[in-house]
Amino acid sequence: MMYENTVGENRTMKRAAAIFILIIVLLLLWLIGILSQQAQVNEGAATLEGTIVMKENIILLIEDKGFTLADAETQSVNELIGNYKSVYKLNNAVLSGIKSGDMVKIWYTEILESFPAQINVIKIKKL
Repeated sequence: MMYENTVGENRTMKRAAAIFILIIVLLLLWLIGILSQQAQVNEGAATLEGTIVMKENIILLIEDKGFTLADAETQSVNELIGNYKSVYKLNNAVLSGIKSGDMVKIWYTEILESFPAQINVIKIKKL
């Protein structure tokens, strides 16, 4: 009887150790992902600066210097895309603390060819 308890305890300890190791591995993979993303921002990413416009569930970056927030409020997304030369649709943008009309700097690795051009954002910073 005593032997059976020891075997059961060994199995429980092995499961706990396996779960602990799995958690450590997952945390390490998460950390590697964060460091890899930061390395992209520091090494291979390009940047753009412009004004953020959030309208019709779409996030746009407009680089044109003559653009004003009043223009964003009075024009539809299609009008904004048609009236300004440097308009980009932002994908994967996390806009914590950023609102429509804010000047921002974005980091990205490629611009997808479409109309308007689409950018997968790596990092965004309010100016």
